[in-house]
Amino acid sequence: MLIAAHDDGSRIEASRDLPAGTYLCPMCESQVILKRGRKVAAHFAHAPNSDCPGAEPESWRHLLAKQVLAEQFKSLGWGARIEVPHPAAGRRVDVGVKVPTRGRPLYIAVEVQDSAIQVDTMKARVAADRRIGYNATAWLFTSHRAAALMYSQPDHEVRIPDEMMWVANRYDQGIPIIAPEEQAIWVASLGSIRRDGESRSWYTEDGDLTGVDYPGRTLRKTKTVGRRQGSFRFRLVPGKFGDPWAVSFENE
Repeated sequence: MLIAAHDDGSRIEASRDLPAGTYLCPMCESQVILKRGRKVAAHFAHAPNSDCPGAEPESWRHLLAKQVLAEQFKSLGWGARIEVPHPAAGRRVDVGVKVPTRGRPLYIAVEVQDSAIQVDTMKARVAADRRIGYNATAWLFTSHRAAALMYSQPDHEVRIPDEMMWVANRYDQGIPIIAPEEQAIWVASLGSIRRDGESRSWYTEDGDLTGVDYPGRTLRKTKTVGRRQGSFRFRLVPGKFGDPWAVSFENE
């Protein structure tokens, strides 16, 4: 967790130079511990066995990715806040983005995944974001989590994790990947793999010729992968399944 609150409710970002003091979790308002970060970025941590939604452990890649995203969005002139708490909804958005438009601004919840996640959990977060008032939810996988997609050869077969397949199918915008150390966005596209059908035959004990035909099929979770450079200047496009917006990290 990068953001904590003072007693007066003001937000403060973790750093190695912060003085000792009382820091509170913006979600559950319990006291958190400042970890000054000799090997990983400075961050705040809950006491062991906390049941706060914000107590979920995060890798250094996850922490760095949130910082990179917020900095890049701000450089575009957009509003960006790390770890936006919504206690009533039990939700903490990794990066909340306010995109100015000619009319009302658009609010985007950006989620970073450096580990596996259940698709049902993703669906629940998207639904919560709609109730909170976000126009769209963008999912980014780190280059560590999506290593098989990042470093595969174009003709290699890759088994796609369920959560990435869901993003590809749900939003039809490829699979966005952030390489936080390189401060770069990539977008992976999936290609279909088809197995040809085959026929097998044999003789029965009575000497009759018999057999079976296996039809061809397209593999559901195993794909080929292509990659192209993406952009932090994302744009909104019509969603695939009735969503008002989907987020595209493609270069225009």
